[in-house]
Amino acid sequence: MPQRTETIMKRGLILFLLSAPAWSAPFCPWKIPGETKTERYINLTVVQYIEIGDESVRIAFGGGNLGSGHDVVMPVKNREEGRAVVSALEAAAKRCDASVK
Repeated sequence: MPQRTETIMKRGLILFLLSAPAWSAPFCPWKIPGETKTERYINLTVVQYIEIGDESVRIAFGGGNLGSGHDVVMPVKNREEGRAVVSALEAAAKRCDASVK
């Protein structure tokens, strides 16, 4: 009888895991600011980390491990302007997140 209980519990766990909603991350494009003629966008769902410096903002994205993806370096006048860039990024990410719900 204990073996039957264990089997029922395993089946119950499998059903529970399979019944959970499986949402994929949304595609969340964000236009990289700049004055170039070519518009570039990054998908915010794959951003790994952001560095804000006194002269630039660096966004690392894509890839499975830190350092294995790509990065964008945007020049800024000062750290406050860098924080404004990150605030715009956060606002775009929140809009994308709200569209999933």
